[in-house]
Amino acid sequence: MSAAKSIGAALVLLTAISGSAGAQAPPKAPEAKPAPDIKVVTTEPIHALVLPMKGSYSQHPTAFQRLGSSLAGRNVAPLGPAFGRYFSDPAVGEENLVWEVGFPVPAGVTAEAPFEIKDVPATLAAVHVHRGPMEELGTAWTELVQWAFANGYQPQVPAVQVFLGEPPAFQVEMRLPVQKTR
Repeated sequence: MSAAKSIGAALVLLTAISGSAGAQAPPKAPEAKPAPDIKVVTTEPIHALVLPMKGSYSQHPTAFQRLGSSLAGRNVAPLGPAFGRYFSDPAVGEENLVWEVGFPVPAGVTAEAPFEIKDVPATLAAVHVHRGPMEELGTAWTELVQWAFANGYQPQVPAVQVFLGEPPAFQVEMRLPVQKTR
């Protein structure tokens, strides 16, 4: 996929879902139950160009536009789909949210502030691909967190969303880092 196409697809998706990312508080009394569409896997490491952000998730389209312009201006094609990493619980308030957006890039790509090159390590994560309406993404995160607690895992940060596909068939791969507790 070309840099412009990857970036354009990410912008369209993020415009649709602004404000719906983030995990919710754990359930009070979770019950273990099977969820065939949730898998616990070790994710692949990612070498990426990222743009650190603070504040409302409604900034996603602007953040991806800035990131995409930086890549396109240097004729660098992303090596994979756009992603977001979310370091804050939404309970901290919209103005205090800390997050970043990024694209996997080839080794040797450099960054100038405010962009950064990051090596995102492999992580044990509960993974679910959200195929429903983007307005239901927040509910899907709540269900993923509840599933983790109910199945003996402690959620960790940062939560990750990988934006798959192209309009109109967007999907969001939700990655919740976890640690086994039982």
